[in-house]
Amino acid sequence: MKLLFMQKFPALFALAMTLAVSSPMQAHAAKLNFQAVDKNGNAMSDVVVYATPIGMPLPPSEKTEATISQNDMQFSPYVTAIHTGSQVKFPNYDKMEHHVKSFSAAKEFEIKTYERGVVPPPVIFDKPGIVIVYCLLHNWMRAYVLVLDTPYFVKTDQSGTAMLDKLPEGNYEVKAWHPNMGSIKPPLSQTVKVSDQSAPVKWQFDFVPAPRKSK
Repeated sequence: MKLLFMQKFPALFALAMTLAVSSPMQAHAAKLNFQAVDKNGNAMSDVVVYATPIGMPLPPSEKTEATISQNDMQFSPYVTAIHTGSQVKFPNYDKMEHHVKSFSAAKEFEIKTYERGVVPPPVIFDKPGIVIVYCLLHNWMRAYVLVLDTPYFVKTDQSGTAMLDKLPEGNYEVKAWHPNMGSIKPPLSQTVKVSDQSAPVKWQFDFVPAPRKSK
């Protein structure tokens, strides 16, 4: 019977299969709110929170493009989270020349000295991990790139809050990382069951973030 239906109405069969696969995820999508504070209870920005499903496959990879500019003698933004395989542009908007370099195991690269208005070819970050970006000409300048295999990630704002939206319901390992933890100290971790009634997740770190270096 199924074979006969496929032969007579192939378009309708394809539509029915698409709805059968996509509808559960759309019907059961949920959101998760986060609050990050330091050891004194003060809001922490630039915390990357990312969720990896437990017992569920990750969705297909979505490669994106991010921008980390050189502006006012700093990298901006200071912290960037991207999906593995995505690329990052490093335009220079300063009057000074910059020399961008990373020695990180997850991505070692170099963009030699270039001046204002130049946008070098983007760098592809093809392995997960923490990448620290420097300017070899100005030693206070640095940025952090967290490359993740999961597409479910977000960064806290100045109020220390963030939200992950359109998460399929289920169990997740949720982690929180801040650049002051570097690549040695493990991120904070919780196992969270995501549903329409999920309670906000609060993270309290055991340190006060060090001020960002400036010239």
